[in-house]
Amino acid sequence: MHYVDELEGHEQIKSALAHIGSHALLKMLLVDNFIHADMHPGNILVRETKSKPPHKPLFGSRPHVIFLDVGMTAELSKRDRANLLEFFKAVALRDGRTAAECTLRLSEHQNCPNPKAFTEEVERSFSLWDSTEGNLVRPSECIQQLLDQVRRHKVNIDGNICTVMVTTLVLEGWQQKLDPGYDVMRTLQTMLFKVD
Repeated sequence: MHYVDELEGHEQIKSALAHIGSHALLKMLLVDNFIHADMHPGNILVRETKSKPPHKPLFGSRPHVIFLDVGMTAELSKRDRANLLEFFKAVALRDGRTAAECTLRLSEHQNCPNPKAFTEEVERSFSLWDSTEGNLVRPSECIQQLLDQVRRHKVNIDGNICTVMVTTLVLEGWQQKLDPGYDVMRTLQTMLFKVD
């Protein structure tokens, strides 16, 4: 919170923290299949190297992000992980139909009364996000709107998947505060297609 809310200036450190933290969280989610289920600012620490010559810095000059309190974690099944990766790819590519279809598969016990109406509404939202005005919409706003549509259409999503989505919202929120110019979608796209 010191870096997000209190530290004036030091944009280079803030930008480095946004990049390092985003990459670390996305790697946990997309590559390692490890979900920190209690990701809030109190569980994120920053270590800066303050060594002076002639001592060689132990970690170099970049700040380090440390995640604490991994008492609540989750791991996705092979099926859920594959589906979630496909969902994030659809979000990154602004493909509303695929995102909606993946969302409907995020629970083995789907009770959505009208999947077609849900899919059409999600597709309309993604069409807006893919337009010129939509480029101003942050990824967290897209996911938040999708979750609102999930609630309205009574789409079931399993708990572990919800944890991933909430963690993604937290990630994007503190990353935006640290470096408003950082494009988390580009990092997401790079990592997703690297995972493939």
